[in-house]
Amino acid sequence: MAELEDGQAASLAGDAAASIGMKLQADLGALASAIASCHGCPRGAKGIPGYGEAGAGLYLLAGMPGPAASRGDPWGSWRQLLYDKTAAEWGWDLAGAYFSTALRCPLPRVTRRDVRRCSHFLADELITVGPRLVVVSGKVATVALREALGDVIPENPRAGDVCSLYSTRFLFELDIARVGEDQKAAAIFWNILRGVEDLLDERQE
Repeated sequence: MAELEDGQAASLAGDAAASIGMKLQADLGALASAIASCHGCPRGAKGIPGYGEAGAGLYLLAGMPGPAASRGDPWGSWRQLLYDKTAAEWGWDLAGAYFSTALRCPLPRVTRRDVRRCSHFLADELITVGPRLVVVSGKVATVALREALGDVIPENPRAGDVCSLYSTRFLFELDIARVGEDQKAAAIFWNILRGVEDLLDERQE
């Protein structure tokens, strides 16, 4: 059989990539429906799935849905805070980032059982999105990540620590919920987040 010409090979590769992308996006849609209809906790069928596209290079993980969160906006006002700061001062465009939470329902008090109950959703979502970098915001998100992916994730990482699993890096952050309440915490949070570009660039080299 004659070898495919370069143009034909490129076309087939492009078709395959498009098909894979469509399949992954469909899988995310199915996962979102499962999260939204979950009856695993007393909140029952009010779960908020992550939001973004399969293949997003940057995945932002908070502990639970933010203020005024909704389907299509799991971080709520935290996402706008992030957009305003990074766009105005750093010139970033986070439109292509994937936003998600470890717990899918806002709870007044979080237990280890709550974290375990949602951890399979987090594992499935991370595998499907396949990000190069995950920014892990706060203790609940860190514990959930360890439940989802195992003890390759540090048990008590410090803010600013980085670990790797296969082709993904994990950057541990302070809790985004503290940014509006504590000036010192906010300064640390933004300083750590500023290094995201360098970590993403390193994965592309």
